[in-house]
Amino acid sequence: MAEEHDSFYSDSIYSTRSSSDSEAPLLGDEELLVYELQNKDRPNNTKGTSFGAYINITCLMAGIGVLGLPETLNKGGWIALGLIIVSMLIALYTSIIIIKCLYHNGKSRLSTYGEIGQDAFGTFGKYLVEFFHNVTLIGVSVLYFILAAENLNELASHHYDTDLGIKIWTCICAAFVSVPFIFAKTLKEVAIISIFGAFATLFCIIANVILSFEHWRDSTDPPSYKILDLSGIPTSLATISFSYGGNNVFPHIEESMQKPRHWNRVVTAAICTCAIMYFLVAFFGYLAYGDTTVNPILKVLPEGLLLTSASILIVIHVLFTIPILMTSFAMEAEKFLNITREHHSKIVEFLLRTVFRLFLILLSVGIAILVPCFGDIMALLGALTTCLFVFVLPVLFYLKLFGWERMSYLTLIWNVFVIIVGLIGFVIGSISALNNLFEDFIVTKK
Repeated sequence: MAEEHDSFYSDSIYSTRSSSDSEAPLLGDEELLVYELQNKDRPNNTKGTSFGAYINITCLMAGIGVLGLPETLNKGGWIALGLIIVSMLIALYTSIIIIKCLYHNGKSRLSTYGEIGQDAFGTFGKYLVEFFHNVTLIGVSVLYFILAAENLNELASHHYDTDLGIKIWTCICAAFVSVPFIFAKTLKEVAIISIFGAFATLFCIIANVILSFEHWRDSTDPPSYKILDLSGIPTSLATISFSYGGNNVFPHIEESMQKPRHWNRVVTAAICTCAIMYFLVAFFGYLAYGDTTVNPILKVLPEGLLLTSASILIVIHVLFTIPILMTSFAMEAEKFLNITREHHSKIVEFLLRTVFRLFLILLSVGIAILVPCFGDIMALLGALTTCLFVFVLPVLFYLKLFGWERMSYLTLIWNVFVIIVGLIGFVIGSISALNNLFEDFIVTKK
């Protein structure tokens, strides 16, 4: 079954290999030759194992998006469980073709998602990728500020009977984040917590499943459920798609692999692992709380050591992740603004960088305080960025670089289906998320 699944996604439209060549998915004979020659040129000390790549992809993808999955069923009904599977298949497909696009010219390997966009649609394609990538970085930073502030406020209220309010806690989080963000110039100084982040997410998933199951088992007043709510499907799709983000980093992970020809099976295993976790959290969360489910699910889970531990781990995780996200954005922005040593002295560069990064902090915190709606922002980010970034753009690039006229009808039908699903999530999901955001914003101001 696994081999059939791998073959379905990896057959190249130019491939002349026999089906027994299972070591070389994605690429035809000439492309494969270049691919393996480039691999030999990579320094041995930078080559990672396939298992290491699996861990990296799983850690990258399995993030706080999982906290909103039970509410996706509350919006779309039980049928929204199917969207987790559909989104998994689409994310898996686009994760494979985005790597294939790196080798589209058969002569050399591209390095980034942005370069794929540039080869496909010129400067417009490159800027399109960079725009949605940067919006995601800032948007997720805002989302993390909201989540950290909400969790800290709940913890302080429950354990110390202190209610400072979300706004104060958001400012405290900003003060904490500002130190590493301002003084760490590059990602090397801050990107050291991915393993801890994965542990925090895994612990949170386990806690969600256990606490939700116990609540459902002990409940004497079962909640109401919906089988299907068409009006909520686009928002559900947008929120679910947010959980499958990360393909902008996949070219770097594939490049680091000792055996990059194993990419298909590695990314398949990683995305399927995430999908299983997502399915469990969504199923048990909605089963336990039904129409009372909220985003994040932590708000309705029963108090206790397990929930407290999960909340603390999530807070630590997001507070140390925000500098990574914002530094990634700031580095590119600072190059564009010429805030570098090539243009300024060391002191002037530091002062300019400090002012610019303080502005980014204030911007993110301002949005988080003004619109403290975690679920709505997650849905909006999923619709605006992930539905396009993960679903639509890889397919458009693939069709342009390899030529849709040379593909089979089955391949074209699948690609058109992926584009339609992505556009539905993007257009209708964005409109729905904006409406919900506006309504919740009005409520919070009353």
